[in-house]
Amino acid sequence: MGNRVCIDTDIIIDHLRGKGQGVKIFEKIIQQYAPVTTYINKFELFCGARSKYEIGVIKETLSGFLVLPFDDTACEEAGGIYRELKTHGSLIGIRDIMIAGIATAHNIPIATNNIKDFSRIKKVKVWP
Repeated sequence: MGNRVCIDTDIIIDHLRGKGQGVKIFEKIIQQYAPVTTYINKFELFCGARSKYEIGVIKETLSGFLVLPFDDTACEEAGGIYRELKTHGSLIGIRDIMIAGIATAHNIPIATNNIKDFSRIKKVKVWP
């Protein structure tokens, strides 16, 4: 795991809005850890952007982040997560499965307020 933490979309949104419980989580991670996110999270943020200004703010916010891709290893991890959740009748959103696949492929915990969904995945470590 090292000192990297994958910051989920909801935490980044709280930071961008300047409100919500994710603000303190974001600040703590930025100060004490190496911030990481995924291209899936980046995609989700751009989907919610309402203007070129907001796109610029997102780009600036993520400029110091390592952004992890959905590569072969992450695909395999996500596929396994999907099969396990489906077998137990507890599927979650496909993008969250992809994010979990990326995080588990890199053995990085996920900082999220979406503990309900991510806690269903045995391999995922929810930060802290």
